[in-house]
Amino acid sequence: MKKVIVLILFCFITPSVSAQQNAVEKPGNVYSDSAIIIDSKTGSILYSKNGTKRMNPASITKIATAIYAIQHSNLGDKVKISGKASRTEGSTVYLAAGETLTMEQLLQGLMVNSGNDAAVAIAEHTGGSVKQFVDKLNLFLKEEVGVRDTHFENPHGLYGENHYTTAYDMAKITSYALQNTQFRELFDIDSLDWKAEGWNTTLYNHHKMVKGEIPYPEVTGGKNGFIDESRHTLVTSAENDKLSIVVVTMKAQSKKAIYSDTKKLLDYGLNQFERNYIPKETVFQLDGTSYDLKKDIPFTQPVNGKITQELAPSGKLILYNQDHEEMLSTNLTPVKGKPVTHTEAVASSEHKGLLFGKDWSGQLLFYPFIIYMTLLFIAGLSVLRMGSFNK
Repeated sequence: MKKVIVLILFCFITPSVSAQQNAVEKPGNVYSDSAIIIDSKTGSILYSKNGTKRMNPASITKIATAIYAIQHSNLGDKVKISGKASRTEGSTVYLAAGETLTMEQLLQGLMVNSGNDAAVAIAEHTGGSVKQFVDKLNLFLKEEVGVRDTHFENPHGLYGENHYTTAYDMAKITSYALQNTQFRELFDIDSLDWKAEGWNTTLYNHHKMVKGEIPYPEVTGGKNGFIDESRHTLVTSAENDKLSIVVVTMKAQSKKAIYSDTKKLLDYGLNQFERNYIPKETVFQLDGTSYDLKKDIPFTQPVNGKITQELAPSGKLILYNQDHEEMLSTNLTPVKGKPVTHTEAVASSEHKGLLFGKDWSGQLLFYPFIIYMTLLFIAGLSVLRMGSFNK
């Protein structure tokens, strides 16, 4: 039997006024087959429906292609378009064989107009060939981004039997990409003028919230996808003064359904959560082994919610929300030779500056409550004694 120690984090947090005024219940009727919300800063899972189920991503694949190309080429690189790239099927920016465009323009065509031809041109320039690019991309996603259930066969998202990812992996890939300034700017382009040999036009982002067709001011970027096998897929980033989140919805049967799902999840994620952290030097103990934190562990919890922890003998610490859904996990390192004295379970509020544990300032906030209860007890005893005396 798996042995764990369960600890409860009591976070004394006052919900913000905006969260109270805009209380949103947990979405119960999400139409997409798979969906997830994560905090892009802490990595905490705020909501999940089949979040680790393997799905075909369609064109949201291009998020991974874009961040890899940004990090492994220069935006000013001159890219000559091959015949293979110009003949790519599906959505295109009508690249002409032999013409030369910058990497920056190709990335714009990739993300704004979902150009499959741009994806092939980017892959050939960055990787030497599409096959070499995809091999390098998969290795990058595994080793640098840390995904576990993703394998891409191409850089654009056209159907392949072994072309798959999960909503959770796509959220992690997007969160990783959003750390890059050039990607963030690319992800939030609503429209731009396009000039090339094969096409002079204005490109408009296919993501309705980015384009402004469905107004949602907190949205900071997005990418859509569609092929028959995957149906509709959508990745959306958003932020307010408290959080920055990524919402991924996959395999919805209509555009109406996928944007309805995304809006519900954005409303829920942005209004019902706030960030906390477990401070460094917090000590966890299990079966005579001590584990302490070398750095703060940030996490995101429901407003007024209770977080529980499970520490396995392997040293893996898992945080769960009040529905016992996994929010975050991390591996702790045992401390050799450290005596076992007590177990601490503490958390602090990033916004309120409260600390419960080793920092005495946090302890002092708890003491008035103890003093108050003690005074009530003494007062009660006094009343009882006076009653006895009067008799």
